[in-house]
Amino acid sequence: MKTYIYIATMLLLVGLGYNLYVMDYKTGFLAEENFRSVLGIGASACGLILVSIYFSFFKLQDNLKK
Repeated sequence: MKTYIYIATMLLLVGLGYNLYVMDYKTGFLAEENFRSVLGIGASACGLILVSIYFSFFKLQDNLKK
């Protein structure tokens, strides 16, 4: 299971980096051209928060087994 979490983390980081690269900074943050990038950045941020919760869960689970 941890392998899938590491793969998901890498995919989310790549997606976040790509969306930050593609975003047009000359127009406004909420401009219509940047909608896909802003949506991707938000989704990546939510996914990274979820992955960090999974990592803390696995760490707590290992400590409870001891």
